Amino acid sequence: MRVLCSEAVQDPTKVEATVRAQAAERQKKHHKANDDRQLSKEQRSAKKISKLTEDTSQGVHLAVFRIDNLTNPQHKYKVDTNATQFMLTGLMLLFKDNNIVIVEGGPKALRKFKRLMMVRIKWDEDVRNRKKEDEEKKKANQCKLIWEGTRKTRYFSKWNTKLILTDPSAAKEYLSKYNCQNFWDLAICETIGAEET
Repeated sequence: MRVLCSEAVQDPTKVEATVRAQAAERQKKHHKANDDRQLSKEQRSAKKISKLTEDTSQGVHLAVFRIDNLTNPQHKYKVDTNATQFMLTGLMLLFKDNNIVIVEGGPKALRKFKRLMMVRIKWDEDVRNRKKEDEEKKKANQCKLIWEGTRKTRYFSKWNTKLILTDPSAAKEYLSKYNCQNFWDLAICETIGAEET
């Protein structure tokens, strides 16, 4: 408007209309460029997945957790859902008072999952209504990180949950299918060490 100052004196309405038309043209051009750059639905989902999947060509980060009691369905759901959302692979093995969670993935996702297990989930909470006597009798539930490291290849191809109802040897045998039965031994040693103290 200031550039067209001399013409604005002669016919201000015409100059104002010209300026508004130019501004509208610039805005239309801007919106068209934005629409051209916008990703399609498939491209958006592919971009989201690529951001979640991390490069594990240098090695896979691995963590093993032991939980005393994993009977609370809310806790199981949180562990299962977050592992799936972080694109982690691994196993949640449920067996009486020796439950282990083995997760593997990229460093960023594993760091977030570790925070979930160690800080965010309150393992002592129980959403189901229990009698006061049961609360006094039961020991404090806790989650421990028993091993953390890296490995060249993955043990597991996807996230899985397994319930073992029989004896501990069945759990070790199930883990031997994935060639990681040593994690069960680690969990058993951790349980024995906790009982001695």
